[in-house]
Amino acid sequence: MKSLLPALAAAVLVLPAIASDADARPVHRKQVYKVCRHSSGTTGLVAGGVAGAVVGGKVIGGGLAGPVVGAAAGALGGRAIDRSMTAKKRCRYYRR
Repeated sequence: MKSLLPALAAAVLVLPAIASDADARPVHRKQVYKVCRHSSGTTGLVAGGVAGAVVGGKVIGGGLAGPVVGAAAGALGGRAIDRSMTAKKRCRYYRR
C-alpha cells in the first residue's frame, strides 16, 4: 500500500502532461468571414407612405383621416416589403 500511493501520485502528475502535448499540435483551418449589410427599409417606407396616402384618400375619404391612415399603413407595409426583398442579399461568407 505504501508503494501504491506514490506510484498513483506520479501517474496523476504525468498523465495530464502527456495529454496536453497531444493537444499542442497546430490546427490549420480555413477561417470563414461573414459580412452583413442591413437594409433599413427607408426606400420602402417612403414609397409606401406616399402610395398609402394617395390610396387612403380615395378609399377612406377626402378628409384628413384617409390620407393619414393610408400613409401610416403604407409606410409600415412598404418597409416590411423592402426588408423582406433584400433579406437574402444581406450576408455573404468569405473563406481565407
